[in-house]
Formats: sequence, structure tokens, C-alpha cells
Amino acid sequence: MTKKNWYESKDHLEIKNNQLFIGGLNTTVLAKQFGTPLYVYNGNRIVENFQRLKTAFIQASLPNIRIHYAMKANFHPAILRLLNQQNAFLDCVSPNEVLLGLKAGFSSEKILFTGTSVSNDDLKILLKAKVLINIDSLSQLKRLKKLVKSNAGKVRISVRWNPGSFGAGLHDHTITAGKHVKFGIPEKQVLNAFKLAKIFGFQVVGLHEHIGSGWKGKDVQTFLKTVSKTLSMAEKAEKVLGYSLEFVDLGGGPGIPYSVSQDFFPIQEYAKGIALAFQNSKLTCSIAIEPGRYVVGDSGILLTTVNTVEQKGSLIAGVDSGFNCLIRPAFYGAFHEIVNCNQVNSKQKQKYMVAGNLCESSDFFNESKYQSRPIPGIQEGTVLALLCAGAYGYAMSSNYNLRARPAEVLIWNKKAKIITRKDSFKEIVKKFR
Repeated sequence: MTKKNWYESKDHLEIKNNQLFIGGLNTTVLAKQFGTPLYVYNGNRIVENFQRLKTAFIQASLPNIRIHYAMKANFHPAILRLLNQQNAFLDCVSPNEVLLGLKAGFSSEKILFTGTSVSNDDLKILLKAKVLINIDSLSQLKRLKKLVKSNAGKVRISVRWNPGSFGAGLHDHTITAGKHVKFGIPEKQVLNAFKLAKIFGFQVVGLHEHIGSGWKGKDVQTFLKTVSKTLSMAEKAEKVLGYSLEFVDLGGGPGIPYSVSQDFFPIQEYAKGIALAFQNSKLTCSIAIEPGRYVVGDSGILLTTVNTVEQKGSLIAGVDSGFNCLIRPAFYGAFHEIVNCNQVNSKQKQKYMVAGNLCESSDFFNESKYQSRPIPGIQEGTVLALLCAGAYGYAMSSNYNLRARPAEVLIWNKKAKIITRKDSFKEIVKKFR
């Protein structure tokens, strides 16, 4: 029996006759049917990930957990609708995310907006949408008061705080707590923020933290230290307000493995740790979390076709996509497994720089241009799959070099449906004057 690859999972990514399947469908057939570059998401895997997370909290005796999907990871309406059917809440970081969430069917009561450097124009849109606003700064709080004037009592807010020296994340750019970050109200000012919000007459209903994203297993204990600290701060906030909060939001963070050397996130340890800290507090409110990558990250792949195989300084496998399609390797030095869709497990491998089609020397899909990747059987016309591309893939795409953003396909119950067309030239330039 052939040993499975680390990323294989029943009914999701499977190898059949040395070919890669996703959601029961052959990836080379999908590439031929819809063209490349192409994002493919397995909707059943998204639901499976969400339900696994929910089950972990039920088993940890926190059945009323509020799971706010962090839609910045992947904002496609088709995915939002899937998660709305699972009774998810939403975490939004821009007014347009809020508006898209509403359009996808989420009620305003299930949407939390958490932004930074929030403008007055942003606040006006949020007030009109009647969503819960998470306050990131005293400036934002004071400007919000000026906008609502005497109607502050109708506005529901929560307060985001920075729990001091604690931060964790897959990369320095993904750490959102500690000294050198722009997010949240500092510890010395947070109770003053609650006092000011009370004076202004706002409905203050929650306390929020978020220390970073893409955690590995070792980050859980760092995070749990902030949980106890945040719950303690929530107790102090309730004394300032004179009533109980509706929720404490512990933010997002749980990561996914991107390579064989990384373990799957210990979701049971995470859920049990939160539950124990809550049970040891004096709080009676709900607990909320904001997963994004954990829900959609491993559900998606990027398919791209090799058009050039040539020895230059390195052996180059040039493909029909670039960092305008998937920027994580160039931006973070991130690792994405690269699979030859038609010869997954062939033993004869060569080391390639998998190079994109943009006019940038950083446009490659290896971790760096100095680290070639061993891949079997690449020829011109070979379809490659970049795995774990469901989060921060299309969401961070662009039209750099006036290249088209890729099409997107969603698989549901072994049927594929195009959910985003590849950009046309007309669509790319239609806003120009």
C-alpha cells in the first residue's frame, strides 16, 4: 500500500492513479475545463473545518461559542453563503466587507466590524449598516460620538485592546499584539476607554483581543496567557460599566500546516484551554473567536500551467500565473506545497525554480529564489497545483503588470461551478478615464 502524502485527506485531496483529485474531481480535468490560472475550493472541506472547530468547543463545554469567520481570508460570496448556512457570524475589517456580508445574507446582528485607522467616512457607512463596531482607538471613539451626536444610545460597540507584550503568528507581519503594532487600545488606556464610552452613552457590549494569525501548536500556550489576561480585563470593564458584557472576543489565530514538517493545529487543546480559563473567571457572557485561515486555508488550491522549462541560472519551470495571483511566497517567504497534478508520486525528480510571469525578480513560488523545489516530471504543458491556497490567495490578488486575476471554482458534492470569471482586459481597464 502506497504511503499517503501529508496533505491527503479522504474526500478532499486524494491521489488516484498518480493524479491529484480535489473534492472527488481530477485537477487536470478542471484545469482543461476552466483554464489556468485557476483557484479551486472544496466547499465540503470548508464546512468540515468549521464543524470540527464547533465540535471541539461543544466537547469542551462551551456550546454557545460565537464563531465569527474572518472574511478577509477569503471573501467570496459563495463561501460566505456556505458559512451563513452553518450559523457562522462574521468578522469584517472594512466597510466593503460589511456590505458584502450583508449582501451574502448575514444579518447586521451577526457582523462585527474591527478596523484600524478608521476614517469618519468608514464610520458613516458602518452606522448606516447598523453593525457592531469594535473600537480600535480613543480617537475613533471620540469621532464616533461626534457623528452620532445625541443618538449614541442606539449604537452598539465593543473595545479592542492590546494585551501588552503577548503576540504570536506565522510571520512577523501577522503578529498583531505587543509593543510595535498599530492595533488595539493599550492596556493603560483600555479602562478609560470603557469609562468614556459609558459617558458618551454607547451600548458597550464586548471586549476584544487578537494577537496574531497562522499559529502553530507551540503558540497555543502563549495565546492562553492572553486569554486569562483578557478575561480579567473584562471583569474590570464590567465594574466600570456597572453591568455584564454580552461577549468577550478572543480573536483568530489557529493555523494550518503548509508542509510535512508542520503539525495540524491542536484544536482540542485550544478549545479546552479557552473553556477552562472562562470557567475560572467570574464572567457569564458568551465567548467569541474569529478563525479565517483554519476554515478555508486547506480547502483551496491554485492550478497553474507550465509554459517554459529551461536551464538558466537555475532550472526554471515558468508558469502562467504570478504573485498577482498568489503573493504569499513573495510577501512572506511562505511555503506552499507544489504538486505535479499528473505525476504526483513519481520518484524521478528535478529541482526547479517555479517562476511566475511578472516582471519582478521576486515572482516565484519557492520560498526564495535560492531554494529550488524537487518536483517530478515537469514538461511544458504540465499542470501544477499550489496547495493550501484557500486563505489569503485570491483575497490578496491584484492586476499588477495588468495581468488578469484568476478564475475561481467551487466544488460542492463533487460538482464544480465557476464562481468568478478570469478578468478580461475590458474589466481591468473599465475604471480608467
